[in-house]
Amino acid sequence: MTKKRHRQNKSGSGIYPITQRFFAWLSRPLLLSGLVLTIPAFYFLLSGNTDNVRRAGHLLYLLAALTIALDTYLHWRINRYQKRRSGKMLLDILIIVGSLASSFPSAAEWGALEWLLRLGLCAAILMRIATLVLQHMKPSHLVQIIGLALLMLSAAGAGFYWLEPNVTNYPNGVWLAFTTIATVGYGDIVPSTPASKIFAVFIVLLGYAMFSIVTANIAALFVGEEEEMFERELHADIRSLTREVSALREELRSREKLFVQMEKELMLRNKTKEEQA
Repeated sequence: MTKKRHRQNKSGSGIYPITQRFFAWLSRPLLLSGLVLTIPAFYFLLSGNTDNVRRAGHLLYLLAALTIALDTYLHWRINRYQKRRSGKMLLDILIIVGSLASSFPSAAEWGALEWLLRLGLCAAILMRIATLVLQHMKPSHLVQIIGLALLMLSAAGAGFYWLEPNVTNYPNGVWLAFTTIATVGYGDIVPSTPASKIFAVFIVLLGYAMFSIVTANIAALFVGEEEEMFERELHADIRSLTREVSALREELRSREKLFVQMEKELMLRNKTKEEQA
């Protein structure tokens, strides 16, 4: 029993199946790590007041590009014999090129074209994270999704605490992140710098995606309960019909045996009468 349990834990089958399916996006940790690295790299370049901070942003972009390139190469080697090419790989290549371009030194003040290209790269990265993570979310993953939403809210609060001067402590950063995600807009704390405003834009987009999934999963949970009740009733009816059919079959078999016995007795009587005659 101990050896069997050890083999299950070693193979990963000891994890709950629902949680295991939810964390299927961790099958490509290099890609996820590279995509996450581009987030601080962008804000190091955007809000960096010193050369060292901007240099750290360029290095993070270079590290992200190399990490994503390595993951893309490994993924291509595994699937190179497939005739169908995925559009996600093209998006990964686009992100690699954009990250490599961002790793080169640039001016502290961005021009209109550079702003457009960098925001386009951010949109591509956001889209890739969404396709990597959100595609594995199903109604059965409600607990895991809520945990991921709380993690995102906590990280967004830390981001506002770092980027926004009006946020003087971490709880205020979480509050600004919540009002931004919920699109409430109380107005007590608002983003005031370009870095925090751009951060708010992406938080709103992620918030729409994340919390719409949470509400959809809650609604699907209630619908699933009704469907489960209907399935139980349907299964009960099927079992009842099965028992009735089985009873009818037994009755038919018993009648068939009775008819065979009566036929034998009738044949035996006819034979006896013929012998007496």
